[in-house]
Amino acid sequence: MPSYIDTAIERAWSLLDRGEPQKALDLMAGVDSNAARRWVVESSAYLELDDLAKARASIDRASALPGIDGDLNYQWTKAEICLREWKLAEADELYQKVAAAERTSAVLERLSLLSDLRHDQAGADRLLAEAEEIDADEAPHPPRLSPQQFEHVLDEAIELLPEEFRAALDAVRVVIEAVPTESMIDKSDCAETPPDMLGLFVGSSKLDQSAEDSAVLPPQIFLFQRNLERASIDRDELLHEIRITLYHELGHYLGFDEEGVAGMGLE
Repeated sequence: MPSYIDTAIERAWSLLDRGEPQKALDLMAGVDSNAARRWVVESSAYLELDDLAKARASIDRASALPGIDGDLNYQWTKAEICLREWKLAEADELYQKVAAAERTSAVLERLSLLSDLRHDQAGADRLLAEAEEIDADEAPHPPRLSPQQFEHVLDEAIELLPEEFRAALDAVRVVIEAVPTESMIDKSDCAETPPDMLGLFVGSSKLDQSAEDSAVLPPQIFLFQRNLERASIDRDELLHEIRITLYHELGHYLGFDEEGVAGMGLE
């Protein structure tokens, strides 16, 4: 007969699968703190809530307890944290352990991302092709465009933006990169710049700029082609992803917060 801890943890994972991380946390509060799996669940819940610091603290509590190293949920959750922290070698090692036990489309997609971050695009695409063979519904192979083709889709996306946003591009440079690099990252807030991000605004917003201030960083939007393609199943969806990414990053330039951008109603 399953113990209370086993039952509670199984139920908590079900809550996470249903998108209810806070309920999972509430349930885990009543579980013995010496149960390593409790902290794995809590860590995963905090990841769902985008609280990277608490996710790391919880997984470290799990790591300090015996008998958890071979647990696949532990390995996956810790790998996800390491990925968001840009600890790429550690993340790769953990994902490889998961793949050795269960070669799923999900772990192959993560390994593909890591290959891209190492600038091994051929290796990344081989892993995505394998993921598609395992589960074509969950991991369809993304569209792959030449630089010129991607720029054509970008031009189409710009034409679909509201006039205020299109006009802002006169002052904002759009830079296309394959994937983000660590040099772009604010290490004090890794949660805001994960390796699978689609775009990034850098520089001063329009509200912060001053005509007399020549020291401010010129505003730029980086679009990450390989990540945008990975988030899409065909050219039409890629167009949508580019449009929404531009919309959000230009919103930051114009001074909108995330809630303000969402309130514009383009999505």
